[in-house]
Amino acid sequence: MIKNKNNEQGRTIVETLAYIMVMITITVGFAALVNRGYYKYESSAIQQQLTDLKKTISTRYAVDGQYANVKWDDLCEDRLGPSSLMPTRVCNELENNMVKCKCASQRGVHTFDGPVNIGRSECNKTNTFCDTFFIEFDELPQDICAQLALKAWDTIDGSDIDRMVINNITWGWNDSPIVDEDGNRISIDKEFPALVTDVTQACKEGYENKIRWYFN
Repeated sequence: MIKNKNNEQGRTIVETLAYIMVMITITVGFAALVNRGYYKYESSAIQQQLTDLKKTISTRYAVDGQYANVKWDDLCEDRLGPSSLMPTRVCNELENNMVKCKCASQRGVHTFDGPVNIGRSECNKTNTFCDTFFIEFDELPQDICAQLALKAWDTIDGSDIDRMVINNITWGWNDSPIVDEDGNRISIDKEFPALVTDVTQACKEGYENKIRWYFN
């Protein structure tokens, strides 16, 4: 009887351990599934942030016909731009009971917690006319860098892409007159449309990737 009891206890311990291992496997698998799903959501969210920000800038400065004054403060004052990446908005009451609002910081933050910069592109020194603006996402993970770089832009988004710079490698249109402030043509390293092989080589491992898009 004692022997049988010991056997039953042994089986109980083995069954318990087996049950625990199965539960651990299921838990790990479920966690991995949830993480993949959340990462997919983040990937989609950052692409939407970029699209929305570009549309906002295009619309906000359309009345000027140029982008010489593109800055975060304008977007914060007018409550424009995707709220998920906008800098904190701060407002002060002036003496004439008017309220003046601006951004607490001159950079936004994208879904992967990296800085987002915006501004005017190179302007002609003689008349400070700027027909191009830039959006820059920094500290991007490698796969997100590649996804954003391969985004298919369309004129219906509100403005056309002029060029793109990934970690100091420049993409542009072969027949596009890209010039600097002195009117000198800016050389390009790669032609649009960007190829998967070139983009994957330009995007580095880790979170050290920077992409700057120029739109007109």
